[in-house]
Amino acid sequence: MAMRGYSLCVFLITAIVVSQLDSSWAIQCYNCTSPFTSAESCLMNPTTQTSSQSNCTECFTSINTDGTFTRGCLDSGTPCALPSCMSCNGEHCNTNRVCQQCLGSEDCATTSVNATKYSAVCSNDSQVCVNQVNDNQTVTRQCGNACASGLDASKCSSCTASLCNGGYFPESRRQCYTCSGEGCDTAAESMIGGCTQIDAKCFTTGTSATNMTRGCTSNTTGITCAANSTDPSCLICDSNSCNSLQYERDAGSCMVCDNCPATPEADKKKSCGQALYNQTTGCYTVTTGSTVNRGCLNNLVGECSVTNSCTSCSETDCNVGAVDIAFQCIACISNEVSDCWSAKDPNSLPVVDCASGTCFSGVWNGLGVRDCFSSASQLMQYQCNANLEAHQCTLCTTPTKCNNKAFNAAASLNQMGLIGLLTALVIALRSTL
Repeated sequence: MAMRGYSLCVFLITAIVVSQLDSSWAIQCYNCTSPFTSAESCLMNPTTQTSSQSNCTECFTSINTDGTFTRGCLDSGTPCALPSCMSCNGEHCNTNRVCQQCLGSEDCATTSVNATKYSAVCSNDSQVCVNQVNDNQTVTRQCGNACASGLDASKCSSCTASLCNGGYFPESRRQCYTCSGEGCDTAAESMIGGCTQIDAKCFTTGTSATNMTRGCTSNTTGITCAANSTDPSCLICDSNSCNSLQYERDAGSCMVCDNCPATPEADKKKSCGQALYNQTTGCYTVTTGSTVNRGCLNNLVGECSVTNSCTSCSETDCNVGAVDIAFQCIACISNEVSDCWSAKDPNSLPVVDCASGTCFSGVWNGLGVRDCFSSASQLMQYQCNANLEAHQCTLCTTPTKCNNKAFNAAASLNQMGLIGLLTALVIALRSTL
């Protein structure tokens, strides 16, 4: 009887000890569940949620396929593996960070913290979020180790908060509208995406409002335009979201006229019509001598540059400024310039600025002479004013280079006198100085 009492006593003591041991083996875990898109307290501040569950020997952190984020006590036999789940067996050990994970694919240039497919639970020994540019200029995002000291921040960045390695990386990476087809004519914010290559630019190309393509020059599939493309249908630009122009757009209005006055008249303003996506809008002014032409850039053949004496502006009706025109006269002698006699191509003949605003042309001693009237000798001026038929002298004041009429080939050499010969010699000598 005493022996039975002793055995019962030992059994009870053992049960108490085992129960105490089980209690001492149990751990507490941070415990919370919330939608991944609004997991501020659960994801970012796990210490605010503590589980009092007994008999828990393992904690976990997980991103679930249904879009929820969870921390808690892992039930026995429940699978848990990276990158969607990480378990641990220490007191309140499930503080694991979550980082964006995208390993060098085209969409890694930018990822969304709202997309669970780009998120991974970090292991206990890898609690740093990293972005890194690969040798082929793609981007890798993942849990890892901090970037090496001194490494260029445009090549590697690391941080220690959950999901801190999201967004565009590097920041200088181009962001372009990316779309194709019928709905691509009007660019929308939802179409903006990061380019896969750091040196990429944006492009627009298309054949109609229902057949447009936008994207990055680093695109490798579908319709593409290279960054250095010379194809006129490819519009290349190099700033974020710059490839937004519609196939056709209103080109505004400009002063439009040929041989315009130096100061344009208000009634010369005209609509520029519609400009295509690859045409520049704005106004131009081309000044050639005293000839002024004005119009719309989208209707200009060729480029507008200093080379062709063209100036441009981008606002509506902006080519209204007065032009300072130098009045010019053709200046040549027929024995020196072959076309001076007939002036078949007056624009190819030499010219001089003429402050007096009067040109002349005439024949002396069988030579055709053209110049600014103020440069003629007193005798030549007298003969011109007297309208002596033998000299065929004519005066003109408009337009610029107006002394461009051909001479009468019947001019007589017999009319050459001593005074005329000396006059021609003086003109020839002056032209060589």
